[in-house]
Amino acid sequence: MKVKAVIFDFNGTLFFDTAFHDIAWAKTVKEITGSKINDEIRIRLHGSNNAQTIHNLKPELSELENEYYSLQKEALYRAICLENPDKLHLVDGAIELFQYLKENKIPFTIASASIKENIDFFFDIFSLGDYFDINHVFYDDGSYPTKIEMYQATLKDMNVDAKDCIIFEDSKTGITCAKSIGAGYIVGISKEALPETLIEYGANECIDHFLQFNYEILK
Repeated sequence: MKVKAVIFDFNGTLFFDTAFHDIAWAKTVKEITGSKINDEIRIRLHGSNNAQTIHNLKPELSELENEYYSLQKEALYRAICLENPDKLHLVDGAIELFQYLKENKIPFTIASASIKENIDFFFDIFSLGDYFDINHVFYDDGSYPTKIEMYQATLKDMNVDAKDCIIFEDSKTGITCAKSIGAGYIVGISKEALPETLIEYGANECIDHFLQFNYEILK
């Protein structure tokens, strides 16, 4: 395939932060429901936006209460990130890939389920402005029912067809959404999930970090 654009998910893909989210969600779930987080809830936390997740936890919450818990959870998450400076870095090989894409004039951006406050945090902490235009980064602003719609908006903004695009994802939801829009190539990345699991979801290949990515695919 002739690659015309690259889209990166962020959390769990460019930044291995699942453990930080799990801690923040555990405290938030306890406050919302009065119960400890369990495996069933933990599985449902990844890949959905906060509003839907919190609604599933307690449907009777008002929109304002839902937003309150969402913002509180993300503020807690950012605080946990800052408490772990040794883990506050992009996945190995990510910067090198950004540089390659930039030098070879292959458009690339981020489509993330994170909220604006987190995107601003990531741009500050990781100096993402050196590689990405924040005005063309897509995130959870409440207007995308699923990642499918977010991908579609991203592709429209980049003026490319899905079949000409590589998408990097780490979750079942993200990978299946990328597959459903007809992404030309899907790379699953995870240091936790088994490669065969991500392939089962729809990834074309799986890597542990970006140093394993085959640049020949981009040529």
